Amino acid sequence: MNILVTTFCLDKAGSHVLALALASELAKKHNVYFFNQNEQLTDQAMVAQYLSPAVQLVSMDQYPLFNKLVWKLNALGQKLGLGFSVHERVKTLFGCYLIRRHRIDVLHSHEPMVAKSRVTQLCRLTGVPTVVTDHQGYSMLIKVGEFSFVPYANLAAAVVGVSQYTADLFTGKLQETPSEEERRAGESILATDYQKEYENAKQHTPQPRQPITTRVEVIYNGVPPYVPIGPEPAPVPVPAGSFVFGMVGRGTQQKGWSDALAAYVQIKELYPDRRFAFIAMGDGAYLRSLRAEYEAAHPDIFFLGSVQTPHPYMRQCHVGLFPSWFSEAQPISIIEFFENGVPVIASPLGGIPEMVRPPDKPTAGRLLRMNSDATPHRADLVAAMQAYIDDEALLATHAQAARQLRQTYDVAHCAAQYEALFREVAQ
Repeated sequence: MNILVTTFCLDKAGSHVLALALASELAKKHNVYFFNQNEQLTDQAMVAQYLSPAVQLVSMDQYPLFNKLVWKLNALGQKLGLGFSVHERVKTLFGCYLIRRHRIDVLHSHEPMVAKSRVTQLCRLTGVPTVVTDHQGYSMLIKVGEFSFVPYANLAAAVVGVSQYTADLFTGKLQETPSEEERRAGESILATDYQKEYENAKQHTPQPRQPITTRVEVIYNGVPPYVPIGPEPAPVPVPAGSFVFGMVGRGTQQKGWSDALAAYVQIKELYPDRRFAFIAMGDGAYLRSLRAEYEAAHPDIFFLGSVQTPHPYMRQCHVGLFPSWFSEAQPISIIEFFENGVPVIASPLGGIPEMVRPPDKPTAGRLLRMNSDATPHRADLVAAMQAYIDDEALLATHAQAARQLRQTYDVAHCAAQYEALFREVAQ
């Protein structure tokens, strides 16, 4: 098969890790091309780590003279007051060219099909069978009562939920009625952390929910096992005997950094005779503001910034923290913590409960209670951290379970399920 994978961009995010890793696995048997729609938002180190040379990465900046001309036309269009971006229009035509040029059998999108998304336009203009992986895009819209995406989602040949929760919320089998406080909190997060995507999706006039008619499947994320490339980074200089908490994620408010850091400070106050450390792996304006607030007074909090290879630092951790706000999909970082035998304390959002407490499998962490505004209950976070500090047997049991659960997220198994789905929709 000829497969075109596309993402809104390739900045650092778990969904983009999956997209790259899955494309690389599929390229072992198929011709796979990867269309990065926003070349200016690319984490080159992430691409180098997860994308196989067998996958052809394509973007507008690979045609520099043409791209420069289009940008000039775009500037001219803005001066003339055109109500659209020339560069964005041409980029859509470029996507159509890729589909025709490479005789694409299946378009695999890692962004949702909504009113103004490019993947919706490509599907309509070319008729290529399109499979959308819903990492949490649709879930976040549903949780604020925004259903205008449904007619566009139904254009897809199939929508893949990365968890049963994601699929059930998408189809309406699971009904959640957000409180007004939760809805406002969600809209605030969408407008700040996912501004462009939200603007593409929302309608000014509320739309009633229409039925989902497209095919819906559940395929858990698959992540390749960590293999060092070159020398590993030096470990964080954590004092001997420290109990170490770790956290990985984008440096946004939605990831719960403020709750994690505040809870960590409380833990130190509760155990004045114990040594602790906190390894923070992530970057963003919000996290940098917290770093300015905490770093000088707490030298045992190690702010590492964006980390391409978290595994060496994860090995130093006893417990991983995921106190996210409002919504989550199936965080790749939880899988990476599991690979290193590290249990997690996490908000019960999206697919996280299926990861941490799967049915008929061992438990590998603690799930938090949530407040009415979709934020984690901070006192519960502190209590969960205490439970692992006080109970070495619990920590050891959950660490062993974490290693066992890592097998659930085998990338070859994940790719095989996508391959079977692609073959069916391409017929």
